Amino acid sequence: MTKEEDNRRFSVHYTEEFSRCLDQIQAFFSEQGEEVIEWWFSKEDDMIDEIDRLLSSFPYAGEKVEQGDFKGLRCLTYGKSRHRMLNYLIFYAVYENDGAIDVINILPARSKRKRR
Repeated sequence: MTKEEDNRRFSVHYTEEFSRCLDQIQAFFSEQGEEVIEWWFSKEDDMIDEIDRLLSSFPYAGEKVEQGDFKGLRCLTYGKSRHRMLNYLIFYAVYENDGAIDVINILPARSKRKRR
């Protein structure tokens, strides 16, 4: 790999499915009360920025999913909280030739829910 390839940055795109998943997480926090939803709003932008920074520089940071509904995608865990609802699994696809990443889904780490 040349120095130029080593420094290549990928463009990160968020799919509509990802937005729907964020809406569901927001709805959950909204049900918990005003303070909780305000807290979520303060964290959501930081989370997106961190995902963007990480994946644009290190597109293969997440492990490749080998089986199940997300087979073929990569999976990254965001968060280090002891409260599992505050840790998330982010599923994404890397398009090496295009230098692009589609962030497809985000689920609470505790979720056993299947992909639709």
